[in-house]
Amino acid sequence: MDRLLPMQGAFNMRDLGGYKAAGGKHTKWRTLLRSDELYELTAADLDYLATLPLRTDIDFRGESEQVSAPDKLPAGVNRYPLYIDAANVSSFLDGGTNNFTSKMELIYAHIIRHFQPAYQEFFRILAQEQSAPLLFHCTAGKDRTGIAAALLLSALGVDRTTIMADYLLSAQYLQQKYGAIARAYPELAPALSVQKEFLKAAFRTIDEEFGGMDHYLTHYLQADIELLRTLYTE
Repeated sequence: MDRLLPMQGAFNMRDLGGYKAAGGKHTKWRTLLRSDELYELTAADLDYLATLPLRTDIDFRGESEQVSAPDKLPAGVNRYPLYIDAANVSSFLDGGTNNFTSKMELIYAHIIRHFQPAYQEFFRILAQEQSAPLLFHCTAGKDRTGIAAALLLSALGVDRTTIMADYLLSAQYLQQKYGAIARAYPELAPALSVQKEFLKAAFRTIDEEFGGMDHYLTHYLQADIELLRTLYTE
């Protein structure tokens, strides 16, 4: 199957299916979707999602982002706003570094430390069988969503090399969305794409401060790993 979904109004909506997971199984196709914002989805896009049929939409954007660019969804989809406010995330830096690569690493570590309630709720929703097929997203589908995907794939037993490869796909798919801005303002380019160092900073924070991925998932996010593997691998 194609990993990138055939959307006209989204650039980075893709499938987390087909990855080798725990127990020799693979993640299910057309069951777990990650995406950028859904504000510009077309009627054809909505028809496609309705055929899955999409049941759940998890929105990690801040409240102001959700108000200014509300999700467009097929009828009957349950929507869950789980706020991780990008402005609030970046404000803690207080101009402490002018290097955007370093800033992004600090932001990823900050999200791991301070936005556990949002990801805890993410895993609570995932644990409900009736939630799938499920889509989760933010504005670009790369940072807040990228961390969510990394946590979910880790829970399903996908190795970190594969998780990193999936994460880095955003650099390719967001070229059309942000490429012109990045070329005009090269100093902003790191904030408009993804780099290995960003996700590595999240993994490093989990490993060094929270006892490793399994401990972070089960104790801090209350993820039921065995149930998730039952629901989302085959």
